[in-house]
Amino acid sequence: MHIVSLRLIVTEADLNELASRICSWPDAIRDVRFAIIPEGIHVSGTYETGIGIPFQMLWQVSVSEEKVVARLGKLKAGFLSLGWVKQYLLQEVAAATTVLELRDETLIFDVDALLQDQGLPLRTHLTSLRCDYASLTIESG
Repeated sequence: MHIVSLRLIVTEADLNELASRICSWPDAIRDVRFAIIPEGIHVSGTYETGIGIPFQMLWQVSVSEEKVVARLGKLKAGFLSLGWVKQYLLQEVAAATTVLELRDETLIFDVDALLQDQGLPLRTHLTSLRCDYASLTIESG
């Protein structure tokens, strides 16, 4: 099957539900939440190391070669900017699920592979992705 034309609106609730089903976070990572803003996808949570350290990330997302591409724009823990741990964090995020690939400090999300893992033999032919407040618009054609 092929999707010829599609416009999909994903809400923050949808994104949080999907992430809870496809990602398995390390035990030290807690309360992961996704928020959608025009600049990208904001991820927050807590890293437990005896004390809880809140963290925040901003992912800039787009489409390339019919796959979702995510670049880590900002990374903070508490009040500290942690750009120097980007590569380690990207490796950990990519390892949390089978549908993410790490390529040159960029995460590649294969939506078609996720659909097939869920038993849906579909090809999406993604063309664009746009973030707005609380929603993500994905188009294919």
